[in-house]
Amino acid sequence: MKLPKNRYLYILGGLVLVLILGYFMFFRSDAVLVEAGSVTRGELISSIDAEGRTRYHERFVVTAPVSGKMYRIQLHEGDRVPKGYVLTRIDPAPPRPLDPSRVPEPEVFPFAYNVYVPADGILTKIFVTSEGIVQAGSPIAEVSKPSQLEVVADLLSADATLVRPNMPVLITNRADEAELKAKVRNVEPQAFTKVSSLGVEEQRVNVIADLVDPPERLGDNYRVDIRIVVWEGKDVLRVPASALFRSGEEWQVFVIEGSKARTKAVEIGHRSPSFVEVRGGLAEGDTVILHPPNSVAEGTRVSRTN
Repeated sequence: MKLPKNRYLYILGGLVLVLILGYFMFFRSDAVLVEAGSVTRGELISSIDAEGRTRYHERFVVTAPVSGKMYRIQLHEGDRVPKGYVLTRIDPAPPRPLDPSRVPEPEVFPFAYNVYVPADGILTKIFVTSEGIVQAGSPIAEVSKPSQLEVVADLLSADATLVRPNMPVLITNRADEAELKAKVRNVEPQAFTKVSSLGVEEQRVNVIADLVDPPERLGDNYRVDIRIVVWEGKDVLRVPASALFRSGEEWQVFVIEGSKARTKAVEIGHRSPSFVEVRGGLAEGDTVILHPPNSVAEGTRVSRTN
């Protein structure tokens, strides 16, 4: 029986196939599983995030007009009071035996001074909770107007330099509630020193914002999370923030080309927690590796998990 004339071609092809299989089995490493994302166009909001507290903008501290015996305030913190309401009375004469459970009528004690509420509002603080002797000028209570609610947050001085009046502010006080809108009214001119939770002294500045439409569920001294919008774009070329990493002075990403990771330097602009503006180095539609593991380097074979 004669072998085909091209038997050598078959033998050579078989050897090449064996060599290729051997390369894949013994020399070529397995592909690294990676999570991938894309360079897209869309909205990007660059913000400064901080924790703040609500407070009533207009506050009135009611003080004692004279020294003497003040009778117990019958109201409670949170009660609404009209302007001109007699909050309590102060008798400058020596104490006389009276029923401490009620405020005496003016005609009973002609020498008692009425202490009036200065404006319509809410009794937010009672400084003197019991009957007793007070000195002229000492604070008795605080009345606040709930019609104007503001938020105050202390920022690092470096962040505060980026904030300007009328910048929009987004506010939440619970994770499941819609964001409330506010505007920056003022950046206080003087910084103060505050010790962080890590024991580091920081220079911080108070930023005050007015709520556009205060909801009834928010009161005085509530904790809220705020986002001060320092820049906003609608059609921005952006890359997921988790794809970026530093290499020396450059920002870089791994782009997936075919089945391999390729390193690319990126020029970035504004940032948000989720995305970063791309000003150079990437194009719309590029596929990048998110949270690149240490096992990925230039030329590494990768396989996408998504």
